[in-house]
Amino acid sequence: MLMARPRLFAAAIALTFSLVAVAQEKKAPATIKLLLPEASTKVALKVEGKELEANEKATKDGVRVLVTPDLEPGKTYAYKVEATLEPNNYTKIVRTREVTFKAGEEVTLDLRKKDDKIADNVVIRWVPTPRIVVKDMCELAKVTKNDVVMDPGCGDAIMVIAAVQDFNAKKGKGTDLDAKKVAESQDNVKKAGLADRITIKEGNALKLTADDLKDVTVMMLYMGDELNIRLRPSLWEHMPAGSRVVSHRFIMGDWASDKSVTVTREGEYGVEDFELHVWTITGKEKTGDYKKKK
Repeated sequence: MLMARPRLFAAAIALTFSLVAVAQEKKAPATIKLLLPEASTKVALKVEGKELEANEKATKDGVRVLVTPDLEPGKTYAYKVEATLEPNNYTKIVRTREVTFKAGEEVTLDLRKKDDKIADNVVIRWVPTPRIVVKDMCELAKVTKNDVVMDPGCGDAIMVIAAVQDFNAKKGKGTDLDAKKVAESQDNVKKAGLADRITIKEGNALKLTADDLKDVTVMMLYMGDELNIRLRPSLWEHMPAGSRVVSHRFIMGDWASDKSVTVTREGEYGVEDFELHVWTITGKEKTGDYKKKK
């Protein structure tokens, strides 16, 4: 019994210190560092649906710091962060992430790069391609009567109308995010007398399915580098070998084009140079074999 007393006394002291430590735990804020793209990119941020006011110094440094209210110790919290990035005047990239943290922690959330597991939503401001340039695109892609031609951001449907009307493509398909543009395109198709050969529907270019693409043999694009690179895996996966992808101005990342040309045509601002690119899908791209010599 005498030997047990010191151990009992030591245990009581340890328990006392433990209770004091718990009592000393207080509410504390967390600090969240948001890493942003270069200063040339406009950034708008929302946290839990609430817009954050711009901070010029933070924007220039590529970092914005968010300090939370005091938090209960021991609990895990989560914020949904939505960044709208505008790398140019025709592209908006909406990037959504979730960040978790505890009271007193400092965490970093990197919004500079896309995450293939959490797809960005990309919206492109529609700009028309002159019909004469569309004809150049069809010639570059060698559109024939056997082709099904698609424009996944069709706007006024000029690309698919020209492919069917001027090159006798078997069928045309178009999608657009904007319901008003879809209605305009459908009206233009009817006026051209091509409602039996061209289908236009509302849809997101980044959510095209195997059914959308399985019979498409020519994809016509004027959508921006950011959207092209995100669209590329679906084209490789679902379009049949021998299909062609033709783009006005914009490239497809490091997938080297079969041919790139510059044509001089009358445009919206007078005589302009238009860059056009074409690629052929071989079926090997999805295995990583896609870099070809120009």
